[in-house]
Amino acid sequence: MGREPEQSAGASLGLSLALLSSLVNGCTFVLQRKGILRAESRGASYLTELAWWSGTVGMGLAQIGNFLAYNTAPAALVTPLGALGVPFGSLLASYMLQEKLNLLGKLGCLLSCAGSIVLLIHAPKTENITSSVQLEEKLANPVFLGYTCIILALLIVLIFWIAPS
Repeated sequence: MGREPEQSAGASLGLSLALLSSLVNGCTFVLQRKGILRAESRGASYLTELAWWSGTVGMGLAQIGNFLAYNTAPAALVTPLGALGVPFGSLLASYMLQEKLNLLGKLGCLLSCAGSIVLLIHAPKTENITSSVQLEEKLANPVFLGYTCIILALLIVLIFWIAPS
């Protein structure tokens, strides 16, 4: 009973970090694109543009924030918030880069936000793994092993059959 407020504070911090990281990550692509367009108009390399560097450094900081969020809150809560960077980046690109967002793009942004909210509301309550024995039990779970085998098989097919063609 004494640990519940501590876990709740950690989850709140993790969710805040995940949301902030997602929004910063959405901005980074727009900043990088803005830097590339400015450099092209001047006939220079994008590596000389402050906007491009701001986007690149911001992306690194956003990923660090996302990593910290995964360490303080359950992945079932953090992962859906990562999807919010897409609509935010799209809206920002529409404003900063004068890119037009058509009706389907706007609908996609709305659905992405709605989907993230639904996933957050209905996220399963998961327990944290606190010992190596619990981790070994999870890794030996037949469902996890089957999933890993399917992913490895798909990777082999992609690498050796689809990619060469």
